[in-house]
Amino acid sequence: MIRIAPAERDGLPAPGETPRILFQDADLLVVDKPAGWLTHPDGAGRRPDVVSALGGGLGVHQRLDVDTSGVLCFSRSPAGAKALAATFEGRSGEKRYLAVVEGRPPAARGRLDAPVAGAAAETRYAVRATDDGWTCLDVHPVTGRRHQIRAHLAGAGCPVRGDQRYGDPLDVRAPRLLLHCAAIALADGRRFEAATPPPFARYVGGDLRAGLRADPGTTSFREVHGAADGWPGCTVDRYDDWLWVERAPEAGERPLPSARGVFLVESMADRSRGAQPAPRLLAGEAPPRPLRVLEHGVAFLVDLSPEQLSTGLFLDQRPQRAWLARHAAGMRVLNTFAHAGAFSVAAAVAGAETVSVDLSRRWLERIPLQLQENSVDPARHDLIWGDVFDWLRRLGNRGERFDLVILDPPGTSVGKGNKRWSAARDYPALTALAAPLVAPGGALWTATNVRALPPARFAGLVARGLPAGFALERVCPPPVDHPTDGPADVKTFVWRRG
Repeated sequence: MIRIAPAERDGLPAPGETPRILFQDADLLVVDKPAGWLTHPDGAGRRPDVVSALGGGLGVHQRLDVDTSGVLCFSRSPAGAKALAATFEGRSGEKRYLAVVEGRPPAARGRLDAPVAGAAAETRYAVRATDDGWTCLDVHPVTGRRHQIRAHLAGAGCPVRGDQRYGDPLDVRAPRLLLHCAAIALADGRRFEAATPPPFARYVGGDLRAGLRADPGTTSFREVHGAADGWPGCTVDRYDDWLWVERAPEAGERPLPSARGVFLVESMADRSRGAQPAPRLLAGEAPPRPLRVLEHGVAFLVDLSPEQLSTGLFLDQRPQRAWLARHAAGMRVLNTFAHAGAFSVAAAVAGAETVSVDLSRRWLERIPLQLQENSVDPARHDLIWGDVFDWLRRLGNRGERFDLVILDPPGTSVGKGNKRWSAARDYPALTALAAPLVAPGGALWTATNVRALPPARFAGLVARGLPAGFALERVCPPPVDHPTDGPADVKTFVWRRG
């Protein structure tokens, strides 16, 4: 029996996000805590914490869950400790949160008072905005029990979006837990506020992609993600100053973001059987070939032209590449269905040794150029041209082992001997071949972009092919520029071999 409840349900810090000081004097220090940061050390050492980052020596009177962002107050003196105790223990202050929940609460305004962990608890809320599938709430916790807001809202039938602990642990519809401490008013009248983070912009108004636009180390992201961005049947990807537009015939035309050039792909439902029109330059000038773009400081070389349907970089996996670029040092990584090798490039930048396997020699040959673009010597990075199923068997017979094996196959394709691959049918066989290559303590990444495979069914398919000793460690959330009101288009699960 393979356990398919994720062991780690908290998010990871986004690249470049650190606590921001909102106020400090001799008595108090107030910060805006990012999601993915602990309030104080938890002894595990896997995630950063605010107290250590600020040099320690702080009095902790309030805690925010690791995946909750917003105002966090610490004392620096006995006077500060007294002020915070009056606020958080005497109930004479006020805490205001912003939450986005699945569905709708029972009323536009209400009070939730079910006990939390056996203790009396009270949470008040008011609806700020609502749409199909979600509601944005202003929340006021009167008491301060651990996980109080999350437990109360889930108990009311509307868990916080992105909450893998109190909501669906496999179906994650937000890049992080959408809970934010927007303001704290102290008992002495002082008030501190934290700006609304970009992931909330879609629900409260604003630019969902503001953080990406402001990052000089990121020049490639999705500008329009179909119906969630108000344009069903159309996606618009930015590659530096050029746009790559995929549009269904029924999607119609709308104004596009500014760009030096625009490529259009009139997308078909199934590309694997041919009859897919080639991309065409719709407006402006053609880009250089290859075109250099950045993701959180890592360079990739993409190709926008009428000659192929892929640019060589799939933007929905940007968070996973960012993780590799920060954490893959010392790993040996096997990247199957490698395409142009974006996972391999990100891991290599961190210092990993990589092996990339793909049926297309033309795409594999792009990997050394991208490594050189990042000042990485290609000598430690092997390329294998051939059928992934065949090579998984060969590598297994050789006794090869890897710290990380990545499976990100196309939904359907035609492989060696004109044999047709289908993720919905063949994923168990794929994981059965890949699992023996994972070293003890190593990880297996499984991903699919098949929309017809809901998360629970996909997890079950993967688990069918895994031997005993593997467990689901993490469900990777969608990136902020790929909003969704249903199951994410791309499902990426991390399995750990014990």
